[in-house]
Amino acid sequence: MANAHVLGTFERRDDHIDVHFERHYPRPPETVWSALTEPARLADWMGVSHIEPRAGGRIDLMLDGPHPSTGRVVVWDPPHVLEFTWSNTHAPDSTIRYELARDGAGTRLVFTHQRMPYVHSALMLPGWHHLLARLESLLEGAGSPGPGWRAMQAIYVDHYQLSGVTLDA
Repeated sequence: MANAHVLGTFERRDDHIDVHFERHYPRPPETVWSALTEPARLADWMGVSHIEPRAGGRIDLMLDGPHPSTGRVVVWDPPHVLEFTWSNTHAPDSTIRYELARDGAGTRLVFTHQRMPYVHSALMLPGWHHLLARLESLLEGAGSPGPGWRAMQAIYVDHYQLSGVTLDA
């Protein structure tokens, strides 16, 4: 899994951060789009989720997890851009954006999470890293998605010298 060791980056803005990940998946954009938007495919890497497939539609993610998220679709442009508001206990009032572009035989994904509270960065950065690795594992038909969330948390805290952050969900 080529992406498993590439850390996400972020820019701090006062008490919030804007997170950025870039990934390459060996599938066409239409296949990646399906994994991002179809409830049955989302369940394989993100958990039970529902999306109304249109701008203004409701989106509920990770309904079977400890911190489900809800929001509204802002941009629905298959198979290029999915943007939605995101609100859960660790990142209320934030925005998620997936941008997909054909890259050779595969897809380049640019993922951003804007207005994530800095205090939860040691939860959310490794969380997104792990989820994107699970997506990669699904798209590649591979087994393990690499290091688990807790292992990635230690890597992010050390690499970015995160201080004054929450370490336990």
